[in-house]
Amino acid sequence: MEVYKHRILVELERFYGDLLINIEDYSAIKDHLSALASRMWAGVQAENKAVLSEISNYHWSHLGKSTTILASFGLTEEDCKQTIANEYGFRRWTEVMHMDNAYNLEFEYTVNDMLAGNMEIVKNRISKNKGLVNKKSYYGHRATLLHYAASNGVELWRQKVPLNLPEIVAYLIEMGINKKAKMKVYGVEYTAGELLLSSAHPYDAGLIDVLRPLF
Repeated sequence: MEVYKHRILVELERFYGDLLINIEDYSAIKDHLSALASRMWAGVQAENKAVLSEISNYHWSHLGKSTTILASFGLTEEDCKQTIANEYGFRRWTEVMHMDNAYNLEFEYTVNDMLAGNMEIVKNRISKNKGLVNKKSYYGHRATLLHYAASNGVELWRQKVPLNLPEIVAYLIEMGINKKAKMKVYGVEYTAGELLLSSAHPYDAGLIDVLRPLF
């Protein structure tokens, strides 16, 4: 299945590699996010533009700054920790350090399968565990599958749009997903439908007119 990905997202996937998806290697969420922060710090030291864009998108005190400015700003490893905290829906790194629980692997895998356009796998997972439909992420933002489908406010590397997304969303709605569920982002709470309205990726993928009525 073809998947629309912004150039920055492609570069981030290349930079982080399997570290993004091999979550089963970590006994606690905080350990995985710590590994991501360490990898980001290596990217900052190498002046990786995709990583600097990630910081510009999420670090609460560097929002909107150009990669050129950030490259000469004197960013620290603490800035990387703050960025990862913000990207995953936490206000501070200290909140991440309290995440002693392990991942809900089935939920995370379902998110990844959905964003890869693997509709039959998503259906199979949900048929075996219907609770996945309205499960919320353990990350600070508490996003649902529908929020991830909106490509806004969640982790940057997951803001991708499979071209069969309308069919997947229609299936989630058929299975009873709560369209009124809210996630914490941008300092407030939003439904997936509200986030879809300001999401550039579905527009760029040419799917916004099909998706909007579903949300």
